[in-house]
Amino acid sequence: MQKKSQEINSMKQLTQSFLLILFFTFSFSTVDAQSVGGTTSGAATYCSTTNAGFVTVTGYVGSITNWQSSTDGGLTWNSIPNTTANQTYFNLAQTTCYQAVVQNGVFPPDTSSTVCITIYPPSVGGTISGGGTFCAGTGAGTLTLSGYTGSILYWQYSIDGGSTWTTIANTTPTENYLNITTNTLYWAIVQNGVMCPTDTSSQVSFIIDPATATGSISGAASVCATANSGTLTLSGYTGTILGWSYSITSGATWVPIANTTNTETYLNLTTTTWYQAIVQSASCPADSAAYVIIDVSPPTVAGTITGGGVFCGTAATGTLTLAGYTGSIVSWISSTTSGASWTAISNTTSTETYTALAATTWYSAIVQSGGCPADTANIEIVDVAPNTVAGTISSSATVCSGTNTDSLVLSGNIGSVLGWISSTDGGITWLPISNTTTTELYAGLTTTTIYAAIVQSGSCAIDTAGSVTITILAPFPVFAGNDTSINAGQTLVLNGTGTGTPIWTPGATLSSSTVFTPTATPINTITYLLSVTDINGCVNTDAITVTVIPLSFNGMVSNLFTPNGDGINDNWYVEGILNFPENEVFVYNIYGNEVYTKKAYANDWQGTYNGSELPDGTYFYVIRFDSPSKIIKGSIDILRK
Repeated sequence: MQKKSQEINSMKQLTQSFLLILFFTFSFSTVDAQSVGGTTSGAATYCSTTNAGFVTVTGYVGSITNWQSSTDGGLTWNSIPNTTANQTYFNLAQTTCYQAVVQNGVFPPDTSSTVCITIYPPSVGGTISGGGTFCAGTGAGTLTLSGYTGSILYWQYSIDGGSTWTTIANTTPTENYLNITTNTLYWAIVQNGVMCPTDTSSQVSFIIDPATATGSISGAASVCATANSGTLTLSGYTGTILGWSYSITSGATWVPIANTTNTETYLNLTTTTWYQAIVQSASCPADSAAYVIIDVSPPTVAGTITGGGVFCGTAATGTLTLAGYTGSIVSWISSTTSGASWTAISNTTSTETYTALAATTWYSAIVQSGGCPADTANIEIVDVAPNTVAGTISSSATVCSGTNTDSLVLSGNIGSVLGWISSTDGGITWLPISNTTTTELYAGLTTTTIYAAIVQSGSCAIDTAGSVTITILAPFPVFAGNDTSINAGQTLVLNGTGTGTPIWTPGATLSSSTVFTPTATPINTITYLLSVTDINGCVNTDAITVTVIPLSFNGMVSNLFTPNGDGINDNWYVEGILNFPENEVFVYNIYGNEVYTKKAYANDWQGTYNGSELPDGTYFYVIRFDSPSKIIKGSIDILRK
């Protein structure tokens, strides 16, 4: 046991010696090898904070004591307790560099090469400030990009709402614009690094309002003061009508009108007025349409013409003058037909000369003030006429009083008949007769009458034709009698008197119509006329009225009608009638059918119709008497046994 123990101790000592030899051997062999950090690989670039991987160190000499990381480009390093050849990373938020620390034995440590994991944040397009609404062709300014991440690759714009884009070679954060004429979108394209996808900035828009177009106003007119109306219309404009305005100072000052429609009415203007409309297209400057003028003229005053005259037996020469007119003279006019027709004279001055006129001529002038109705001046007459000759009237005559008629004829006159005159007191006083013809008719004269005609040639002196006398024969007296009254059916004598041959009218009711005292039996009131022709052939008349008093009438019809052929009450009787005057009888049944009629009824109806007896019942009658005039109505009952 002791020997074995000694063997074991000897083995231990041998082992220790061997290990010591190995230690020294090893130690002796590393003394000459410096620490070498080696080479680190695995660099990478990410465009996201979502990442993972590892870096590896190779070719190092010694032992890896730890790793180090730096996020500031190697200015400062942080130790990582990792002694392996691989260093992992996970979701780095920023660029991070790695290196390994290697130490070989007692030699100083060495660091490996540095490798970086480059982290780019995602591209951020940012926000553009600027843009807005502008009037076409007037805007200018600068767009500015801010809040972006990365580099600006270029700018772009679109004029079709973003469907297509045009690139602008500008990598700065500002973009100038000038006088844009159409709606336009702008943006910038930004990329962070080379790995990150590009991003677009916010869009900025330019809303371009069309330039204001004022259009044109229609409706200019020339009108008459206080009696005018019309409508002005604005067309062809671009924008909104802000209002209208008017000026009565030829545009020196304007008065606004609160009207935003494209029409403006005017009514009864009293002075010339200018109108315009104010238009504005959104953000564009307002502008005024070219004004239109309503030319208001004072009412036309035709004025007064002087300078005419009367020229008897000679040609006329002179000058007419128009004065007191308002407006312009459109022309003069003349007429040789007393105004029935007119001829225009192309003269717009205020005087008109006439020379050697051989016939009477009427003159006037037509005046018009602006848009007012034209008016015609007074008629000025240049009266050219031969001297007046009155002429003669056909011969005097002797005629019967009241039954005379004939015509007086003027002949040989030069000039117009102004009228006739008559006198019944031997020419002491005269009465005018409104007759301008050369023939004067007289009729039914009862007093001797003198006639004359008044003649004038143009405006020459008036002359009177020689008078003629119509002598009236005094009629012999005639008397037909005094008006009287008689009862119907009476006869009377008409006691007419006179000298000459009598005749009565009407003569049908007289015993004779050619004697002075005929007898008469009129049945109605009547007027008789007695005409007597005397020895001169003159006829004189007188009248008498005879009033006929009608008979008293209280007639009635028998109520019961019972014809049976026995001769008693067989007929229908009308009672209480004296002399039974002319009459007509009508009988109707209860249905309105006529069952009997007769003219000159004489109590002879026996209740039959077309030869047959009428059935019993109630019937209605009408009896009409001609003289005296009367109607009786009633009903009867037919009752047979």
